[in-house]
Amino acid sequence: MRDRAALLTALLVLGPAAAARAGVVAGLRTLPVAPVPVPALSAPQVRPTALPGGLMPSLSPALAVPSPILAAPALLIPAAPVAAAPVPASAVRSLTAMGAALPALRAPALSEMSLRLSAGAAFDGEAPRPGAVDPAPNPAVDAFVRELLVILIKAGGDPTKAEGELIEVLARAHAAGQLAPVLQALVADPRVVPHLPPMPAEKRALYAAQFAFMVGAELEGAGRIPGTKPFETWDAMARRQSALIAGSAFASRGPGEASLFTEPGFVKEYEALTGAAFTDDNSATPLIDGPASFKVRFGLMRKARKSIHIQSWAFYDDATGNAAADLLIAKKAEGLDVKIMVDGKTPAVHGAAVLARMAAAGIEIVYFNDAARKYDGLHTKILLVDGVHAIIGGMNFGDDYSHLGAGKKWRDTDLYYRGRVVGQTARFMAALWNAQVTAQGLPHGLMNPMAVRPASGKARMSVLADDPEGEATIMLAYLKAISGASAVINIENAYLITMPQLREALLAALARGVKVNILTNSAESIDEPIVIAPILASLPELIAAGATVALKRGDTVHSKFMTVDGLFSIVGSFNLHPRSIRYEFELIMSTLDPRVAARLDAAFAADMAAALPVTDPAALAIPDSPLNRIVRRYLYNQL
Repeated sequence: MRDRAALLTALLVLGPAAAARAGVVAGLRTLPVAPVPVPALSAPQVRPTALPGGLMPSLSPALAVPSPILAAPALLIPAAPVAAAPVPASAVRSLTAMGAALPALRAPALSEMSLRLSAGAAFDGEAPRPGAVDPAPNPAVDAFVRELLVILIKAGGDPTKAEGELIEVLARAHAAGQLAPVLQALVADPRVVPHLPPMPAEKRALYAAQFAFMVGAELEGAGRIPGTKPFETWDAMARRQSALIAGSAFASRGPGEASLFTEPGFVKEYEALTGAAFTDDNSATPLIDGPASFKVRFGLMRKARKSIHIQSWAFYDDATGNAAADLLIAKKAEGLDVKIMVDGKTPAVHGAAVLARMAAAGIEIVYFNDAARKYDGLHTKILLVDGVHAIIGGMNFGDDYSHLGAGKKWRDTDLYYRGRVVGQTARFMAALWNAQVTAQGLPHGLMNPMAVRPASGKARMSVLADDPEGEATIMLAYLKAISGASAVINIENAYLITMPQLREALLAALARGVKVNILTNSAESIDEPIVIAPILASLPELIAAGATVALKRGDTVHSKFMTVDGLFSIVGSFNLHPRSIRYEFELIMSTLDPRVAARLDAAFAADMAAALPVTDPAALAIPDSPLNRIVRRYLYNQL
């Protein structure tokens, strides 16, 4: 991630010191400051990623972000040196050619969150290839590049003084279908290269294309492109969702009163609001951390007799990904129905080789891709075995999650369950699988959910899946659950960024005396440095209002769970950050069972005890940088 963050800094000519910016300007002084006929740039141009053209954006640069974020302290990415290590790269197959093998394109420093933030999870098309150079100049691209450089010179090398002009040029480039090649040519310009972090040209080109895709998503999401539907603003969403919560027949309670989750009427309200009914006769067991989860995962797959169905953001080309592939290939050879769906953009960085190997063995693989919503991604994690056993949570098939090998060992949480709720899980998987197979014209078989037997358990459970095109129902589930707390709320989440409605709900809970305990990542543990400042900026007001906050030490915490009053819990793939609402298919499990909540609370207590407590908001030391101000204003939805 550090090399990508440094590249974005360089792309915006936002070095950590004014001297660095001045150096860029000095190197560009030979450019004229007025538009002139543009000769071909001397640097070769990497063949661009194809992006749709013919769209004319508004020239207004302002994107809607929630007012609490605008008022928050400015954000920071610390600068870090970057090693110019070679990166194996090759062509990534078109997303429509689902049967084709995916050669490996590895960037080991990139994590799940870093790829998503860099628009890798929304990256659509063909990655830059070594040697894929167009020797012919492109006057349109050259003209856009020159405009950008001239604007930077006029601004003294500080893009914060010319944001509107820069965004206007980028918008016109996007409208012309040239945004990716423009940014790729910019970072390949010999006058700019000396001021960029050292890295192979192919890597710079890939990052520029990813950044272009991210900017294109935000231009369209802000409604700057005719024919595109703008996002509901965060403040408008907060008002509307808060009004839905306030419409309850049950007033929120405080200490000494019974939790609203003991009220059948409140539970029915939760079901109606989320559209997900609780089922009885289920058993559930939290799987705390990778070794526990992967022991159960591999055990279930080995014992499978009929089918193994998987949804995962990624399989990794590492020990865990390959061990899972070996097992799945063996089960396919035994005649089992093995189906895998992964996010269609992720293999550009993770898992291309292992997925190709499974496809060659006859395993049916769908690379999720919504042609109508090219920026959306699949972030769900589900394992369904024989239509009876299911696991959901935060873990992908990779070493960071399983703790195999000597690398990083992330703290994560899954949930293993059986019973009637497995039927809800299977229906969700089947609906998405069948829709993708049909839309992409794949030769794969359809998925037919089987009847599910009740389990010998007392857990009441419901599956809630979110499509980013519709209502943010998972956020509604969190808000409703918070409103039902009378004693204690425990939240463990990797990327806790308080969108306005979440902030209001937590502050209201604190005001009525509910204990709110929060564990999230620190600057030390975060796998994605660009999000640490908005995470930290979300905490001071909560701490001042009485929340107990602790920050992870060591490796990343990747968990996404919440418990309420020792009775109710949410476990799933949903991060409490904007991207999970704007761009991701997500899934959570809501559970009414004190035994499940107690197991999660025990793990939470252990995690809090090992974390760094923060009692003074000033101790968060939220720093500042121009890049993070731009991210805050224009790329908030990508966080």
